[in-house]
Amino acid sequence: MSDFFSRIRWGFGSILLVILLIIFSAIFIYIYHKYNSNLSLFVAILFLIVVIIIVFVKSSEIILPMNPTTTPIIGKTGIVIKKIEVGKPGVVKIDNQLWSAYSETNIKENTEVIVTEVNGIYVKVKEKTQNDK
Repeated sequence: MSDFFSRIRWGFGSILLVILLIIFSAIFIYIYHKYNSNLSLFVAILFLIVVIIIVFVKSSEIILPMNPTTTPIIGKTGIVIKKIEVGKPGVVKIDNQLWSAYSETNIKENTEVIVTEVNGIYVKVKEKTQNDK
């Protein structure tokens, strides 16, 4: 269940959309109670149904590990999406693909990294320095 709320499954847009729909639903329910407007109640229910559909679709999403690449990615630059800790893999985005990544050092999110090795579905990365291209 901990993977249900992962950053891989729920992007910024999904989270923002669900929050906004819930807020607007609450506003329309308030308008319904204050002015007895049936249209407001209908819109609020419609928004809540959309939230339920989004949550259902996201929960049924299957995230499979990708097959090992045939294209060389050693030396390519990527961005850390989920922090990498020594002994605990994180996630990096390389050429619009998400990879499980490990490193010999801890690396924070949004840090630029360079791929040094590929081991199956894992890439080994190091933090990009000014000396790197």
